[in-house]
Amino acid sequence: MNANSRLRFFVLPATAFLLIFALGCKLGPSHERREEKSSASSAASKNSNDFDLNLNCVIESIQNPTESFHYTYKKDTDDDNLLQDADITPDTITGSSKNKYATREIKGAKSDKESWQSAWTGLMAISGMSSTIALVNHSSAMVREGMGKMNGYDAAQYSIDTSRGNTAEAGLYKATLGDGGFEKGTVWVNAKGCPVNLSLDSEMHLNNGSVSKQHYEIQMLKK
Repeated sequence: MNANSRLRFFVLPATAFLLIFALGCKLGPSHERREEKSSASSAASKNSNDFDLNLNCVIESIQNPTESFHYTYKKDTDDDNLLQDADITPDTITGSSKNKYATREIKGAKSDKESWQSAWTGLMAISGMSSTIALVNHSSAMVREGMGKMNGYDAAQYSIDTSRGNTAEAGLYKATLGDGGFEKGTVWVNAKGCPVNLSLDSEMHLNNGSVSKQHYEIQMLKK
């Protein structure tokens, strides 16, 4: 083998190796970026289809209404039965708050700051179920069942059942609700996050052997 042949013998394989290496460096990261982009797009698509349940949406709609609707909140326990009911417009609130012991009329006008504040604060019992919702929100207990019209709103329907919780969630439910305790019901959530229709039963099994039961209902009926 002469000198030129020996040179070609070493140079050609080396050149091929460098070319393959360069192509690998160029193509590898872009493939990874495509996979990352695809995963991100799928996650974004999934998230964009979910309606985020948020009780603050109801509170904001009562405090600063942009449309007219009829609002109802119910909480039934062994000791009491609360019903808050009102017709709400961007300018007026007219309704009542009733429990086992008393009835309070609620009336406010947006033009009268004092009466307006008195009216919307009189409808804030819903804030008392925040921890009940927080326990199951964004968990395996909430399963989306479909889309539809509910009370005049485009809404997503979710079933709620703590028996569907994963291992970690089941531990949390047991610690919070007691052994045998549960939350179960149905909620329709509009695009803003308001529960425009909710029916939920909650049971807490206490260490002393007693059982505390609560039944909740929310209705927002668009006018």
